[in-house]
Amino acid sequence: MNKIDFVDTTLRDAHQSLWGCKMSTAMMYDVLPLIGKAGYKAIDAAAPTHFVYFVRNFRENPWERMKILHKAINKTPLSLMMLASTFTTFRPMRGPIIDLWMKRCYANGIKRIQPMDASNNMSDISESVQYAKDAGMEVVIPLIFSLSPVHTDDHYAQKARDAVAMKPHSLYLKDPGGLLTPERIRTLIPKIQDNIGDLRLELHSHCTTGLAPLCYLEAIKLGVSTLHTASRPLATSSSQPSIENMLMNIRHLGYADNLDDESITLIAEHFTYVAKKEGLPIGAPPEYDLMQYEHQIPGGVISNLRRQLSEIGQEDRLAEVIEEAIAVRRDLGYPIMVTPFSQYVATQATINVMLGERYKEVIDEVVRMAMGYYGRQAGDVAPELLDRAEKTPQAKEYANWEIPKPTIKELRSEYGLDVSEDELLLRILCQEPKDIEAMHAAGPIKTNYPRQQKDFTALIEKLVSKRKAAYIYIKTDQFQLTLQK
Repeated sequence: MNKIDFVDTTLRDAHQSLWGCKMSTAMMYDVLPLIGKAGYKAIDAAAPTHFVYFVRNFRENPWERMKILHKAINKTPLSLMMLASTFTTFRPMRGPIIDLWMKRCYANGIKRIQPMDASNNMSDISESVQYAKDAGMEVVIPLIFSLSPVHTDDHYAQKARDAVAMKPHSLYLKDPGGLLTPERIRTLIPKIQDNIGDLRLELHSHCTTGLAPLCYLEAIKLGVSTLHTASRPLATSSSQPSIENMLMNIRHLGYADNLDDESITLIAEHFTYVAKKEGLPIGAPPEYDLMQYEHQIPGGVISNLRRQLSEIGQEDRLAEVIEEAIAVRRDLGYPIMVTPFSQYVATQATINVMLGERYKEVIDEVVRMAMGYYGRQAGDVAPELLDRAEKTPQAKEYANWEIPKPTIKELRSEYGLDVSEDELLLRILCQEPKDIEAMHAAGPIKTNYPRQQKDFTALIEKLVSKRKAAYIYIKTDQFQLTLQK
């Protein structure tokens, strides 16, 4: 195929990776029509965890945000990424709640779903996939990439077959740790393609090690026709490759695309301004870190670790904790270092280091992992850890535990008999009634971002850039500025 399509991650994964989800609706509102006009295949718009963040930190109704995006972006489908093996990680549940979630997502403008299981256990997401298809959504199943002795090309070939059995619309290789290399792409992509028939394969990676752009180019040479990218200010670093860089390179290789260059440029200019105004980082290529391939801890988790260790005066032990995380991951059967497993592994590693003894104390989440509460990992749990886990009081409960499937009536009796379906879902996600109350008290989402200040700043930057200008004088009825070299 000569044409390459793109999924834009700027509004979800990119600003999660670089800005910690700190993008309000107002920050994106002005360029939403441009994003719709740009020619993307889909727009990565949200995840259930983002819904919680929107409520708690912006006091924005996530459903209202999705409606705003859908109306402004128009024909380009909004996509939602979710942990589909359960509705929430803190209180796992399946069944009717997933059915309702898919229907309300579709009703509020989300037309594409990316349902994942953190361990690639496809049987655990089959129910969600069917509910999504019944709701009318495009289903794109991720194969989450990881490195370990058990995450071989044959392993992913089997996972691809398991995914195809659910009859999704397409698949994508998801590399949350930026661990792919061009060499692995050359063996892995053909293996997956040999097992998915005519299904389209997309590629999603992060620039954590700096190799993602190279991996993208190798992948399209092998037939991958859809790449996940971000606008330049929110690209690279721990985010996805920039759309600007990928367009330059694929065109040089002779591939075609449907993207509008003017829209791409204006979107980047807008988010560059927002980043500078809000004091948020602008993406930059990272230095190569060989250790990333060993510990595989996401950048955000390492940042939290560093902060937490600093708070107890132990920041100098970060290297020990990271080294211990490698051992904990191995003992747990090589879980993929993605939410929530990366956080659990890092926490247990920290406790092991602080107490000076491995598994002297085992956190509840690690006991659950060892006992199969979160599903089976690709490898086996180490005997020492399994023995410690089985001796905990809660071990018997976790060993034979099955995810509950409460009815909507049962959930309404707990969270609200008379609330709308949308609010019921938000209450279950957020858990704190005060957060929902504060969201309602804040009123409708504010979409006005100070354009006058933006225009004025742009004018100053343009005037200053003129090297011949030795003197600049600006005066209005309320303001006066003099700049002189």
